[in-house]
Amino acid sequence: MSNFEEKESVYIIIPVHNRKHLTLGCLENLTKTGDRQKYHIVVIDDGSTDGTTEEINAQYPDVIVLPGDGDLWWTGAITTGMEYAYEKGAEYFIWLNDDSLPEVNTLPFLIEFASKNPDTIVSPTCYNLDEKKIEDNGFRGRKTYSASPGEKIFVEGMCGWCTVIPRSVFSKIGPPNAKRFPQYSGDDTYTLKATRSGFKACILGDVKVNLVGPVRQVHKVKNYIKPNVTPVAAFKSLFWTKKSPYYMPSRFFYHTEKYGNVLGSLLFGVKIARWMIELTSNFLRENK
Repeated sequence: MSNFEEKESVYIIIPVHNRKHLTLGCLENLTKTGDRQKYHIVVIDDGSTDGTTEEINAQYPDVIVLPGDGDLWWTGAITTGMEYAYEKGAEYFIWLNDDSLPEVNTLPFLIEFASKNPDTIVSPTCYNLDEKKIEDNGFRGRKTYSASPGEKIFVEGMCGWCTVIPRSVFSKIGPPNAKRFPQYSGDDTYTLKATRSGFKACILGDVKVNLVGPVRQVHKVKNYIKPNVTPVAAFKSLFWTKKSPYYMPSRFFYHTEKYGNVLGSLLFGVKIARWMIELTSNFLRENK
């Protein structure tokens, strides 16, 4: 029997792009915890130019690497990995960012919980190593949540740092919407869609994943105002670039999917007005 056949039908899906040191660190951690030996690992390398794929192939030949063209972004890479794993018969998908390091027994604990609680999406507590604090990784309505040791918090949706999703979710609602949410909100809108389709989502406080590096990058409107950048260029960079958290199509669909067409459109309009005022005031301040 091959090593591929010996592993459980659990697929860890890791989207990466030009962060070779983080990606290799993530795989090293999965090796130390025993998870690489236990589960299938699928890395989706979305057009990296730093030798990521070559290093993975050299150091971890058992890891599956799926290539991207550089335009998959986070959600497209996750979708590619889920579709591959689904065709291979995956019973569980594990979303894992390469800057997220599960502790020993975290992933087996999550899988065991998911197997005992069918149709439940589950995540561990997420600990920010740099800031030494627990990060909220779930939400109900507009309120965000985290779980402390001993707690089990049910939520409407959650972040995708480290998330176990049963096959039944994919079978019923398909993959995340990479067209509407190429980079941001692909995770929380997908898990929200799942809970609204009858599934449950839960954060477990007894197991932990450690987050390394800048966890929640501070994206402020003023950061898009730079010397010799015209207002039009700043506007495009802020609202029409997929890597921006303010990417207008994604923000619109996020609000309408979460709050409904009418209320969502109104809230989106308020947000856009607020961002435009902030953009204009910062531009005027920088160009006095």
